[in-house]
Amino acid sequence: MAEIPQPVLGAVSLALVVVGAYITNQALGDLQRGWTIWQSDPIDAGDIEYEDGVIEVQGEVEQLEDELLTTEYTDTPAVVHEYKLQVHEENRSGDAGAEWQTVDSGTEAQPFYVTDETGSVAVDPDGATVSLDMEKISGGSEIDIGPVDASTSKRHEGLLAPGDHVHVFGQKRHAQGDGPESERFYIGDGGETDTFSVSDTTETRTIVRYIGGGLLSLIFGLAALAVGGFLALVLLGQLKFSDIGLQLIAPLA
Repeated sequence: MAEIPQPVLGAVSLALVVVGAYITNQALGDLQRGWTIWQSDPIDAGDIEYEDGVIEVQGEVEQLEDELLTTEYTDTPAVVHEYKLQVHEENRSGDAGAEWQTVDSGTEAQPFYVTDETGSVAVDPDGATVSLDMEKISGGSEIDIGPVDASTSKRHEGLLAPGDHVHVFGQKRHAQGDGPESERFYIGDGGETDTFSVSDTTETRTIVRYIGGGLLSLIFGLAALAVGGFLALVLLGQLKFSDIGLQLIAPLA
């Protein structure tokens, strides 16, 4: 087997460690958000006036600002929206199948009300972790013709619009001139909790999204770190590629 050049080995090792550390950090953040929300219980929107500190509420979205935002690809009115554009590239590894690379993505949000049968409370989503159900709007073939995908791009979009169910976990803030419109208080970002979340589903599904997604990402992140660390040890002469086989065979001996 041809020897891999050291510069290539070093670059791959560094890339895997950096990517693995980033994914692991994001995964731990999701797990922390899911656990924090799990430990709390939503309260009625009408009762927030009498509460302080960390607030959890769920209800329907109600428009607060005069003009709504519009989504990136379908121009649908919304108070929060996300988008993602992926393009098809040839698989550089030489294996069968296509690689979809995200080349553009973003999130846009504006203040809104959360309303239930007891009242309404304003939310300023600036700084929130947004969790929306992303749907494919266009592109991406369901049927491939040989090795070539019939579509070369995929567009995904998620949104939160007036009338939609919303779950918010954040901190009660007293406006003091910097809140949405003329509200005396609102839910926003603050120092009393690391978790500020806006999602388009119930409390239970929000928790499942964060914890389930966090566990899956953690597996990928730790795997990348492990492979990157192994390659670094190979580069430093502490291990050889043949050691992988020996370590796998040893428990079976």
